[in-house]
Amino acid sequence: MKTHNATIRRVGFALSAALFASPIALTAGGCQLFNEKLTAEPGPAYPEDAPMGGVLNIQVFRDVTTLRFTNTTTEDIPESTMWLNKRFSAPLPSVPSGETSELDLRSFVDEFGDTYKAGGFFAQREPAPVVLAQIEVPDGNGNPLLYGLVVVQNKFD
Repeated sequence: MKTHNATIRRVGFALSAALFASPIALTAGGCQLFNEKLTAEPGPAYPEDAPMGGVLNIQVFRDVTTLRFTNTTTEDIPESTMWLNKRFSAPLPSVPSGETSELDLRSFVDEFGDTYKAGGFFAQREPAPVVLAQIEVPDGNGNPLLYGLVVVQNKFD
């Protein structure tokens, strides 16, 4: 009878050790339940010296991981770069007057290759608010010119 109790204790100890060690092993091994893209190819640096062309009467809405705006100006927005918070950029296709554009916040990247903390249901990081949205367009000489947009909504969930 002693050997039976000893065997049960050994099996119980082995099971409890395995249950305790498995979360540690998964964490230490870098296993991720959902693979959020945290880095990408580095983007351009923010054009600190670019002059401001003013603020356009365009309202920007953030809906969890999507940035949406309608070109409410009378001019078409040419193919350009959109900047968020003076750090993250993404290419912006041309947006004709009256058209709506939607951009995935996960496509914004900084000059070091860090992606924007977009959030979402399976996100591994806390979402970052959109505080400043700008469009960088070339002026008549090809130099960058920044236009501000009006951020009116930051919906995280």
